Amino acid sequence: MKKSERKPSTPYTFLKCQSCKISKKRKFEDGDIVFSMTQNCSDCDGKMMITKIFGESMD
Repeated sequence: MKKSERKPSTPYTFLKCQSCKISKKRKFEDGDIVFSMTQNCSDCDGKMMITKIFGESMD
């Protein structure tokens, strides 16, 4: 694929609760670092850990 044919992608952050193991995907925010603890879980109030950061192509 040529550079000019690449489609722009939207970055996302994938989080997982360390207590109840629920997973959540949200748009990437500046300062997101893999394996860092972030916000509290909306279900159990446990800590959420960033498990991966990835991009999805926009159509």
